[in-house]
Amino acid sequence: MIKPYVSAHPSPGGNENTDKLKALFSRIVKMRPVVTYCPEKDPYPDDKRIKAILFSGLPFNGHETRAFAYMGFPENASADSPVPGMVLVHGGGGHAYAEWVRYWIDNGYAAISFDGFGQRYVGPDNTYDASLDFWKYDPSAQPPMEDYAIKDKAFEEHGFTFFVADVVLANTVLRRDKRVMSGSVGYTGISWGGIGGGLAVCLDSRFSFAAPVYGSGFQFVSKTEWGEVFRGEGVSDVWDAGLLLGEPDMPMHWFNSDSDPFFDANASTACAAAAKNGSLTLIHGFTHGQIEGSALPEILRFADEMNGKGQRNIKVMSVRRTENGGEISFSLPDDVQNVKAFLYYKTEDLIYSGKYLRESWKSVFGELTGDTAFFPVPANAHIFYFALEGQTKGGQTLHASTGTYTREIWDKN
Repeated sequence: MIKPYVSAHPSPGGNENTDKLKALFSRIVKMRPVVTYCPEKDPYPDDKRIKAILFSGLPFNGHETRAFAYMGFPENASADSPVPGMVLVHGGGGHAYAEWVRYWIDNGYAAISFDGFGQRYVGPDNTYDASLDFWKYDPSAQPPMEDYAIKDKAFEEHGFTFFVADVVLANTVLRRDKRVMSGSVGYTGISWGGIGGGLAVCLDSRFSFAAPVYGSGFQFVSKTEWGEVFRGEGVSDVWDAGLLLGEPDMPMHWFNSDSDPFFDANASTACAAAAKNGSLTLIHGFTHGQIEGSALPEILRFADEMNGKGQRNIKVMSVRRTENGGEISFSLPDDVQNVKAFLYYKTEDLIYSGKYLRESWKSVFGELTGDTAFFPVPANAHIFYFALEGQTKGGQTLHASTGTYTREIWDKN
């Protein structure tokens, strides 16, 4: 048997920098943010479940900082009947998203979406508009994100510190409300939110599960242009979740494209392999974006499974080499049908030309027999992964996959 998530890149583990980071965040976890309600910035006049707030953060240049956020609760949530919660972390070029909060409260979760870049909503009062035209950076709020990591400066001067700290503090704000099950607060984050949030959950053990999208640790092995940036000294040896992923016990599931322009599939595979309770879904040709990443139905189903409600996802249970290829066994939710199986492969490594893979993925169909799929593995396949796709009775498409295998890893196991 071969594990569904195997990587040639084991975690290097923590270092002196991460020890200092853990000491700092052990204090941040204990902070009690001050929450200020901003009724004039409530996003929806006809939906009182969602409120606009500010919560206090780390001091910067001698003054208090405050993050803007939307927070919401299902109508039936109460101290006597608390609900699970979600911390929602936006990507680069993003902000707090009221519609993201509404999606989760419509599905039975309390949720908070904050702005991690020091931005404020400056649009019309009591009217929500997601356009970036209505979000402005406040220079007094925190360091600009282009200063996310500054070599030889204290962590308290890094923009990334404030971003990751706000994930932790948003967790505190949400779980302090008596309408929330404090032991059932999960996280999902998009792109930059996958990097920052994926690290935050390594520093805040109060999270019950994590679902990063696109962004991941192990950027020091990623072949994308962003991977090149992240390999700089003072960045990859401090802020990469791959340094700490072996420590958390919580379930962690990464979602990514096999061709993402910023975060490659090998880095995502390394994360799932390094985490104690890690898993991964690669989706062929999956588009990179806030809307696309936050709308994956698999994330809600993962959260529901973690909270003992709703339907679960398709799962790859085992992988085995055969004489002519490979086979995977899988489990299906009760509401999934019309399953298809694919092997996606490339004849060369993940080599990027700008933001695009130099060679596109090729595919072959797998043959399904019961809960097992059989695949030929082409002789010229240098890197490949196995994938499943099924339809729910409600018409949603669900995906499951293994991580990437190189020929060397495959032949060695």
